[in-house]
Parts: sequence; structure tokens; C-alpha cells
Amino acid sequence: MAENEQPAGSALTNYGFAAWIIYGILSSSGYWIAGAIGGLAITLAILAHEYRCHAVKIMDCTAAAFFVFSLVGTIAAGPALFKNFNPVLTWSLFAIVTWVTLVIGFPFTFQYAREQAPREIWDHPVFVRLNVILTLVFGLMFTVNAGLGFIGVRSGYVLTIGVAVPILLLVGCLVFSAQYPKHYIQRYAPDWAAAQAASAQ
Repeated sequence: MAENEQPAGSALTNYGFAAWIIYGILSSSGYWIAGAIGGLAITLAILAHEYRCHAVKIMDCTAAAFFVFSLVGTIAAGPALFKNFNPVLTWSLFAIVTWVTLVIGFPFTFQYAREQAPREIWDHPVFVRLNVILTLVFGLMFTVNAGLGFIGVRSGYVLTIGVAVPILLLVGCLVFSAQYPKHYIQRYAPDWAAAQAASAQ
């Protein structure tokens, strides 16, 4: 198999969680503007790195858009909207973007999978179908989490139903996305699996 030709643009992508941690800590302490600025600053640094590597990620753009929306909205109208509906707004935005990428025929997981796969298989039906499945799972998770966020807000159990459970679902989805491709490839493209095992030796 040919070597991966995609530049390694996701070296800082893993730090995207730091933006949400900073935003969560500051906003939960009442510093909504500072939280939005902190999250946006980290996300913009990640996007700048990805841009230099020609590997800008849709999900990082989505995060930046949310932080801009949060910053502008809080400055213009105060933090009430985000204080009351932050889990719903966050998960809904990511759900919408995920479903849009599926509708337009470019599942967002393509951008991550292509950095780990040789260019020669990018258009292969097995590779395409795998990423449709992965993006579909993320879309369902984001949608369910948006619903849980709404339930949490309405019931008053925001930290448990609106935050803790969605985070657990996100972690489960990330684990699934890391493990499922191995089983999928072994089943539907055993020649790829054999080639990967040989290259790893």
C-alpha cells in the first residue's frame, strides 16, 4: 500500500478538548465572556496550525463558530441564553453540522480517516461506507445529547442528564470510532488488514 500523502494536520486537533474545558470551567463560574474568549483562542490556534498543514477540520470550524456565537451573543444580550440552554445549543450545532456533512456526501470523519489511510483507497466503497457509518454514529450521538440537554434543562438536572450523561456518550462514541474500523476492515477488506499488519512489523 502507498504511504499516506495527507499532511499530519491533526497534531493539535486533540487539544480541542482543552477549549471546551476552559469554556466549561469559566462559564460555570459565571465568566461567560472570558470562557468564550478562552475557547475561541484555543480553537483559533488549532485552526491556524491545521491551515498551515492544509488540513482544516470541519468540527474545529464548528467549535470556533460556536465560541464566536457565544461571545457575540453574551456581549449583545447577556449570558441568559447560554446559561439556560448551553447544552442544547452546543450539541444541536454539532448535530446539525454532522447531518449536513452526510447529506452533502462528505462525512466529516473523512478528514480524520484520510490522515491515517493511503490516498489510493480514499474513494473505495468500503472506505466510504465505513466513514458514513462512523459519521452516522456521531450524528446520532450529537442528536441524542441535544435531546438530553433539553431534558436536563427542563427537569433541572442539567449536570447529570444534560452534561454528565452526554459526556459519557461522547467518550463511548470516540472509543467506538477508534475500535470499529479495525473490525470493519478485517471483515470487508481483509487484504487491507493484512497489508497494515505487514507494514507494522
